[in-house]
Amino acid sequence: MAGGKQDTRQKMINMMYLVFIAMLALNISKEVLATLGMINDNIDQATQDLFVDSGGKYKKFSDNETIPYYRVAASRTPKIELVAKEYFEYIATLKSTLINSSENGYMIERINEKTKEKDSVMDYQTMDKSQKLDSIFFIGNQYASGGKEFITRFTSFRENMLKQLDSLIIDDIARVEENPDDLNSKPAGFNFSSIENLLAERFEFFDSIPNREGKLLPYLDYHFKGFPLIASLSKLTKIQSDIRYVENKILESMLSTIGENEVGLDTYQTLLETTKSSYFTGQVVDASIVMGKKDSDFRPDREELQINGNPLTRGREYVVEDGVVKLNYVPRTAGNLNLTGKLFFKRDREELSVDVAQQISISTPPKDAIISADRMRKLYVGLPNDLSISIPNVAPNTIRVSTDANHGTIKRDGTKWLAVPNESRIGNEMAIRVSGIVNGDLQSMRPQSFKVKALPPAFGSIIVNGRKITSGEYPSGAIKRGVVTADYGDDFDYDVDVKVTQFQVKIGSSPSRTISSNKLSDVGSSIDAVGSGTEIKIFDIRAEISSLGRPLSVPRVTDFYLTVR
Repeated sequence: MAGGKQDTRQKMINMMYLVFIAMLALNISKEVLATLGMINDNIDQATQDLFVDSGGKYKKFSDNETIPYYRVAASRTPKIELVAKEYFEYIATLKSTLINSSENGYMIERINEKTKEKDSVMDYQTMDKSQKLDSIFFIGNQYASGGKEFITRFTSFRENMLKQLDSLIIDDIARVEENPDDLNSKPAGFNFSSIENLLAERFEFFDSIPNREGKLLPYLDYHFKGFPLIASLSKLTKIQSDIRYVENKILESMLSTIGENEVGLDTYQTLLETTKSSYFTGQVVDASIVMGKKDSDFRPDREELQINGNPLTRGREYVVEDGVVKLNYVPRTAGNLNLTGKLFFKRDREELSVDVAQQISISTPPKDAIISADRMRKLYVGLPNDLSISIPNVAPNTIRVSTDANHGTIKRDGTKWLAVPNESRIGNEMAIRVSGIVNGDLQSMRPQSFKVKALPPAFGSIIVNGRKITSGEYPSGAIKRGVVTADYGDDFDYDVDVKVTQFQVKIGSSPSRTISSNKLSDVGSSIDAVGSGTEIKIFDIRAEISSLGRPLSVPRVTDFYLTVR
């Protein structure tokens, strides 16, 4: 296409190629934006998993704060948690500001092609601008106050965390100096050199960084300036992931060091390992009792074990092998099995013991399944939608059900529950939360959501001498005696009484008339005056139902036609 004079046709072809290439580049760009969004979501989920795991580790410190090697660490972990929390929440606030810079929070409504149901998702493909973050971080070629704060918080996180770790080591040494007669009168030996390297790697900072062309750029310019919004959000999410990762590794290092120092039977506890979360009557309970430090050499010198106060016989109802006390007990009734007793060990000619106190829940095998049809998970506005709610093996009188205040109301009605969603939830969902007493404790189940819909259209008809008519040819006298009515048919799951309050009627070519009743006789003599073959249209039918002690308008009633015979 280069060289030579080009005719009009060739110029048009060249232009089409340019347009095609531009469209292709645009499509690739949107795919890249969507991919970055998926990566951002995946990192976010992995970060949440780290947060949950760290929560369990923090609890272990607080639960064991009276044990010498835990004591100092337990007093320092809340401060470590605060350093991580403050920086994490600063990044979260910054991300929220960026997302809310869009009028709709970058949310887009979509319709399921198959089910036709609506929901909302984050529209990452529109996050291609950088202006909002640029306005927070930069003023021209200089850092704005927001940019300076970001740099300060990024660099100080590493310093603040190292300060807490140094203080922990100092406190642990001081513990020994203050309690020289303590049986554990030596430092725990915390060593955080690997954490220091991890912090240096994950929170590395340089005032300027060379770009791909070798040009030195300030830190924020290199990482954020001019980047698409989703790329910046993903980087911020990665920082949050690094915060939780470092936090988790610190706790893991502390627990590992403490575990290496725990000695003596007074630091052990019995644990119960099971192959199932629960057992049924008639099944073998193959649970295993293990020490806090599971060891294949574990073997008590003797045991005194009981279930619900009844002694167990070694070799018949339990055996000791492979470092565990393994039960071989068959329960005959449902309920809780209280496993109690002591394990005895001889140490330096003295017999020491470890208490056993565990509980196993036994339930009867289920005979009936709880079945729900997902396509029927919908509630109608204005109607008392009845729900059957149960939790397996939980007494019905202990079950509690609630919903969000802006979603509607829900209350018990005998053995069922009545859910009444708010009109504002049409097209969205109503969350149902259920809790009950499980093994003596109040336990919340995962919330479930139900689609909220407006009332469907009712079917219009007339009733003549007890007969429903929706179409066809009838004598004018019979039509005139008809009463306009509406109903939802036999397929509607709710028993509602629809009352027609108004309708419009058009007879032949004459103008339509509004009748403020449900009687065609109120049309007057107009029906008597028409000849055979005249069409009568009944439309714009207004109707209501009585629900929860008040009238509720029916959104729509279908039109219908009759012909004078």
